[in-house]
Amino acid sequence: MVFLFCLKRGKIKLLNLEKKLKVFEVICGDWDYRNIDMTEPHLQGIQVIDNHHIGINCELFSPDLDEYVFCNGGIVEDKKLVKEFKKLNLNKQEEVLNFISDINSLIDWDKISNDLFNQVNLEKEKLKLEEEPDEVYEEFDDYEEDDITIVPAKKLGDGWNWYKYNDGSGCLQSPDGKEYMSYDLQTNEYQVTRDSHYDLFPLSYYYGDGIDPSEFNPFEYMENEMLDYVLPREKEKEEMSL
Repeated sequence: MVFLFCLKRGKIKLLNLEKKLKVFEVICGDWDYRNIDMTEPHLQGIQVIDNHHIGINCELFSPDLDEYVFCNGGIVEDKKLVKEFKKLNLNKQEEVLNFISDINSLIDWDKISNDLFNQVNLEKEKLKLEEEPDEVYEEFDDYEEDDITIVPAKKLGDGWNWYKYNDGSGCLQSPDGKEYMSYDLQTNEYQVTRDSHYDLFPLSYYYGDGIDPSEFNPFEYMENEMLDYVLPREKEKEEMSL
């Protein structure tokens, strides 16, 4: 099964479902394309879970936070809608907007508005507590210069440090200076090494069985990934090369 994707020239090329979903998400976030007020709750994107189910994600832009907040819009069982998206031509704006309208009609906007504005208030409260040290990681801060903070990793031992930038990005460095776990908290993505692709954090925004964002600690998650998968694989490779 192949689908469509916009190129820089304004042309289209064929691509798979996963990439088509990402392009559709970009379209949903384009206020000019959709002619909507992004400070109001609106569709962020969808997930095609299987041939019968679509997961819905919603968002709004908060001027007070100067960023977007997100929430899960639920799962819809509609085989026809799944087929409609797979056949949707992203080149045709009218078709795309009509499909978005079909999705919008299935959303409980009262509930979504309540969830999103609660999320805004929660983030505001977090900002008020920014000056207080984080119980798990921030209490280990020992160096700060301009827009970067260096925080020792909690689980990986001496010499492992998180390099955190004020824009929500950063990475993990090993004692010998090797870089792991490049991350972006704005897009909820991380990259295990420079040679690997980016993955989304396992949040409920993106996965039906994902973790509630309010309960997710990205640094603890990435350190567990290092301990459970990355470092054991590297050790195995080293032993095989001996």
